[in-house]
Amino acid sequence: MKTNQFYLFISIVLLFASACNKPEKEYVAPKIWTKQPIEVAITTASLIATFTKGSEEITVFGFEWKETTEADWKTSNAQASGGSYSITITHLKEETEYALRAFIIDASNNRVVGEEKYFSTNGMLTDIDGNTYLTLRYGRRVWMIENLRVTHFADGTPIEGRAGGANRFSDGPVYFHSAFHTPHLRNPNFGFLYNWAAAAKANDCETRLGMLPFSHHQGICPDGWHLPTTSEWMELIIHCGGFENPGAAMKTSTWAESINTTSNPSRFSIEPAGWYYYDVDRGFRGVFSSARFWTRTQDREPYGDAAYGIVLVSNDPSIYSLAMFKPAGYSVRCVKDHHDW
Repeated sequence: MKTNQFYLFISIVLLFASACNKPEKEYVAPKIWTKQPIEVAITTASLIATFTKGSEEITVFGFEWKETTEADWKTSNAQASGGSYSITITHLKEETEYALRAFIIDASNNRVVGEEKYFSTNGMLTDIDGNTYLTLRYGRRVWMIENLRVTHFADGTPIEGRAGGANRFSDGPVYFHSAFHTPHLRNPNFGFLYNWAAAAKANDCETRLGMLPFSHHQGICPDGWHLPTTSEWMELIIHCGGFENPGAAMKTSTWAESINTTSNPSRFSIEPAGWYYYDVDRGFRGVFSSARFWTRTQDREPYGDAAYGIVLVSNDPSIYSLAMFKPAGYSVRCVKDHHDW
């Protein structure tokens, strides 16, 4: 009997010893991903992060952000729902680049930080007619991110408006409009279409002979802004993701696309406003399936009666530079004058 009691005692001791020597649960760190901000405006931005839990409960969800030129981060906490969380931050500076990162802290006070992202707030531009446009910085240049819809030059000179009727030898400044290119009917913002004489504010001699200053040329743009060159457009395209798939990076969801779903991550928001052709039918072409923008870069051969435009079409991720006779009607985007010029 005593022998049995002894073995029972030994078994209990070994059981407790085994329990005491049981290895602790392995720590697994949480993971977090900072997403590119959405709905960025002039002074606000919506921030989003996703995460997966580790072995500990997460106690703090938050974001840090700062101007890229500053050293100190601002911080704000958030509440998670499922595997993500988001907040809207306010009181940002307009036309400013920011750095952003998401973070979480778990019950063991371990802090995990997500990848750093960058975003820029919009600016605002007002033309002589009182129309306002959102603007955005891309590298060292600031661009309009909406199509121009002004009917006067910056000095107050009116521009002739037509629903049609131009021809190859109509050199005066003209803007073209249809039900899609009229402000109170515009949905979405297609803006007006301008012949090159209007876009470049060129007189008859300049239009026919290709005579424009070599420095940045204001053209139809508001004071302090200018009609871009093809080189400035190429610089923009590279900044928005290069030449492999720039269309998807810069088009809105309004396009009649069957491939390459447009997500507009660049926020440049190119609308399929089409273009106006001056030939026999003198009509609007490619609305919802194409976009064309004038540049101030001229094709001097053979007669100087053509200039280069930037061209996008549906179901094609590429962006092209194409010479066209100057009476055609194209959209216009303006670039802010750079202080180095």
